[in-house]
Amino acid sequence: MSKSKPASTVGSYKDAASSPTTFAKNSASAIVAATTSASKNDDDNAKKTKYVAKATSDAIRTARCEKKLTQKELAQKCNMDASIVGDIERGGGNCVYNATHVNKIQSVLGVKIPRA
Repeated sequence: MSKSKPASTVGSYKDAASSPTTFAKNSASAIVAATTSASKNDDDNAKKTKYVAKATSDAIRTARCEKKLTQKELAQKCNMDASIVGDIERGGGNCVYNATHVNKIQSVLGVKIPRA
């Protein structure tokens, strides 16, 4: 029950059309090989995602409470959504760090926010 292999591995368009399974297997393995080599390069060059540090979130919450502002009021003064302020204050690795947001909050509150 041995299958005979074609004499040449390079076939014409007509050969590929007549045996789509052989063509598909070769295409799939080429795609897997290309994807694997591309993902290795991406892993080497990828930047690590920064999250809001606990010290940053605590400092923002403390300063906001001292100014007697709600999250919604702070968000309105910063021209951002209240959920962003809530996410930043929750911090602890749940919210991706965005320097623009923290800078706006810092300028509105008028305090120095630690960026640990």
